[in-house]
Amino acid sequence: MAEPLRWLALGYSVPINPSKNRVYVWRKLKEYGAEYFKQGVALLPYTRGSYSKFKYLAGKILEMGGEASIVEMKFLDPADEQEMILRFRSQELEELGQLKKDCAEIMGKITRQTAQALTELQSDEVKKLIRRYSKARERSHFCGTLTEDVENGIYSLLELMRTRAGDTAAQLFRAMDKAVK
Repeated sequence: MAEPLRWLALGYSVPINPSKNRVYVWRKLKEYGAEYFKQGVALLPYTRGSYSKFKYLAGKILEMGGEASIVEMKFLDPADEQEMILRFRSQELEELGQLKKDCAEIMGKITRQTAQALTELQSDEVKKLIRRYSKARERSHFCGTLTEDVENGIYSLLELMRTRAGDTAAQLFRAMDKAVK
């Protein structure tokens, strides 16, 4: 039998004013890939990283004059847990699917160009793609195969660039290697 998932919940309330504080909390939770269990209660699968993120955010909320508590929880009804997993998976599939599409699009652009035509712009596009992938990888808890597909797609893109542009691609390979560590 598989070990049951462990979940972290961050229950919080932030004063209404200034509204920038509520926006900050919302953006951080979105950045972390958290899903809302109920209003004011965000969830992440329990990992050291998710605990650190929630701990940091709870501290910020307290600095804002709000309240925050981090608790470990488990679902008693497997159907409720599956519903939550599906919400996380849907979020991850959307993000990773877009990354995969963008990777193919950039690869198509590069394939149509000569080595001399590879521009700084495409290098920047790939760097942004790598940064987006790094963040998506951190948030991905339930889409391992698609994460690997995107990673392989980016490495294929870098390999194509290496054959066409040499130095620039070597720098991007180092950036990607750093992203997956």
